[in-house]
Amino acid sequence: MTECEITTTDAPSKKTAGTDAGVPEGFVALDKLGGYMANFGRLYIHAERRTLAVRIGECHLNNLGIPHGGMLATLADMAIGKMMSLETGQSKQAVTVNLSLDYLDSGRLGDWLEARVDFEKLGSRLRYGTCRVFSGERCLLRATAIFAVLAPRT
Repeated sequence: MTECEITTTDAPSKKTAGTDAGVPEGFVALDKLGGYMANFGRLYIHAERRTLAVRIGECHLNNLGIPHGGMLATLADMAIGKMMSLETGQSKQAVTVNLSLDYLDSGRLGDWLEARVDFEKLGSRLRYGTCRVFSGERCLLRATAIFAVLAPRT
């Protein structure tokens, strides 16, 4: 696949990974995302492994023909936030207040990227997580993030 699919909710699809060519076992397609993420491309989740994944398409490339750094940053930020939401429950939403990135390598068109998440602390006001984005065995990006828990809206 070289084109990015346009999708729009963040509920897991009933379609299993086995029906999507080239998607590893255990990954489930996320259905449509809205807003900024609507044009990102199809995302896949493996909740047990705390991993969000995507196949690199044309829309992810910069003018050098490699994935744009902003695309990798978005993937890491989305992965950390999504896994935190799953771990802590959707009732207490959080927003990114700090995202630190180290670019280590570059991917290529068609690569399967996996954003693997770990948590440092999931507090009542602040949440700390890390993410490493892999293409196969190669680590492309290392990210650390702090999320602030939002107060309930009245």
